[in-house]
Amino acid sequence: MCLSWLIARVMLGVWLMLVVPQAAMAQPLAAACPTRSLSPVQPDIPSLADVCFVRDEQQSLGPEDVLSGRWPVQRRDADHLVFAHTQAAYWVYVPLRNSDLVSHAWFLQLDYPLLDDVDFWVYDLDPAGAGAAPVLLRVERMGDARPFGLRPVNHRLFLLPLDFKPGQSLGVVIRVRSNGAINIPLSLHTAESALAGTQGHSLAQGMFMGALGLLAIFNLTLFLRLRILQPLYTAIYILCAGLFLTSMSGLSFQYLWPDSPWLANVSVPVTEVLAILSLLLFTRAFLDVRSGRQPRHALVIQCLFVVGVVLLAASFWAPYALIIKINTVYALVSMLCMFGIGLRHGRQGERAARWYAASWLVFYAGFLLYSLAAFGYIPGFMAQERWMQAALGSQMFLLTYAEIMQLRELLDRALRIESSARSSLQHEVQARTADLRTALGALQQANQQLRELTLHDPLTGLLNRRGLDESLEQVLDQSGREDSCAVLAVFDLDHFKRVNDEYGHDVGDHVLKWVAEVLGNLLRRKSDVLARFGGEEFVVLLPGATLDDAAVLIRRVLEHVRLHSVDLEDGRRLSLTLSAGAAAWQPGDTAQSLFRRADACLYRAKDTGRDRLVIDSDQDSLADLAS
Repeated sequence: MCLSWLIARVMLGVWLMLVVPQAAMAQPLAAACPTRSLSPVQPDIPSLADVCFVRDEQQSLGPEDVLSGRWPVQRRDADHLVFAHTQAAYWVYVPLRNSDLVSHAWFLQLDYPLLDDVDFWVYDLDPAGAGAAPVLLRVERMGDARPFGLRPVNHRLFLLPLDFKPGQSLGVVIRVRSNGAINIPLSLHTAESALAGTQGHSLAQGMFMGALGLLAIFNLTLFLRLRILQPLYTAIYILCAGLFLTSMSGLSFQYLWPDSPWLANVSVPVTEVLAILSLLLFTRAFLDVRSGRQPRHALVIQCLFVVGVVLLAASFWAPYALIIKINTVYALVSMLCMFGIGLRHGRQGERAARWYAASWLVFYAGFLLYSLAAFGYIPGFMAQERWMQAALGSQMFLLTYAEIMQLRELLDRALRIESSARSSLQHEVQARTADLRTALGALQQANQQLRELTLHDPLTGLLNRRGLDESLEQVLDQSGREDSCAVLAVFDLDHFKRVNDEYGHDVGDHVLKWVAEVLGNLLRRKSDVLARFGGEEFVVLLPGATLDDAAVLIRRVLEHVRLHSVDLEDGRRLSLTLSAGAAAWQPGDTAQSLFRRADACLYRAKDTGRDRLVIDSDQDSLADLAS
């Protein structure tokens, strides 16, 4: 029984090998592929359903062989006429009939531009009535292995114009052969809808390429203004990625090199590798990957770059079907490595690196689906082309945002350095500020803060000598009228050197701050100018005060210092005295001449016994406060 079952299985296999193919071949082509009626009520057929096709393994068939029906015919929707890299040719048969009583023009469109040879044979299926043999009307030969000018319609896709007479039936036989993947998505359009679709696609492509061009110009401007390499690499990447997409979509062949099929094929792998090489350079510069800091990351980028250079050279002579696979695998591996490096830097706290890594998430998904569709592993190449454009645009936006964030972080770092270093690092901060000012202009406020610091004494908080000079000029400029008045007083701690020698400089600093507080408490007008001139000398400018009024205030300060001791940290008390000289502003005075007269009075006060005030207006008498 087992032997009989085995014999039955063998006979069934032989019958399937011999009888079934013969039955398939014997089936009439008209029965296997019924004619599709076209009606103006339905002006467009986005995708032809249930299309007949024949696989030609030896590339030996002709259109008559297909029409004869001697070969097994398969049927599949046009969106699923997708085949991975193969050496076989594919024949597609599309019978169409104009069901209207008037003439109509239609366009049969093949929506995959990366095909080497696409040949169309158009037959009249009923030239002399039913049963007559089809008559060949014309032949069109297209494909990116032939000059673009051979196409009957100047379009990046393959468009075949079909002119139908009333009630006429036409049969279109299509032969497709290519060194890469084969996609045969077929659709039918009227002349009006084809023109509208072309205009809409051209507008979308123009907007997309215009946006990429603006991003490239923006990055080139950053490079020219800041002289840093990251924007330059970004601009190169944008140009290469844009050329890659236009080459894949057929636009480069249509507009850039229509008479060079070789360049149309070479441009795809070349621009793909150039885009990855520019991204590797950008990654190394943007993440500051150096052998001394991250030796493993630097080694990975260096190895990928060397491999890319080799593949770039091989793209000019290697077979397209082989090199495009290798280049795509190389691109996917490089993207994963760059994403991993960016993710590692982001985990270390670099915010800009997080945006860099995020840009790869969207783009990698888009590029992977686009590659699978281009290689014939999934259908819908045109849909994946739009998704690829969206992914590339998103990546460009995120990379540019990451660059700006990195520049902003550099600016913030420069602000912190400038504020902490003050005058010692002022030149370095100013140099960095000059480099980055044109990028964002965010350092003006920091410069103003630094200026305030340089005008004040860090110990007492009063104006320093530079701040005093500016304040004197401003106040005296405002007091330039005949009826204006102002008094300048110079104070000096008596025997301050002895305080430093006996108690130390810490006590001396404490004493200076105490005197500054006394001056600030007793001279409370907002218009008064208080400054530490240097060492133990203090200067007070009293705008709008007469010499008599100023003398009362100055004597009050001297008396307060004489009567109140300074409390030290160890519990001791230190008694101090001040000497002072004062001079009133006179017409024709400058800040220097006024200060010299007040300073001369101070020296006379110290020479005549200290702890007293000498006023410039009574040079022949002394205001002795010792008693």
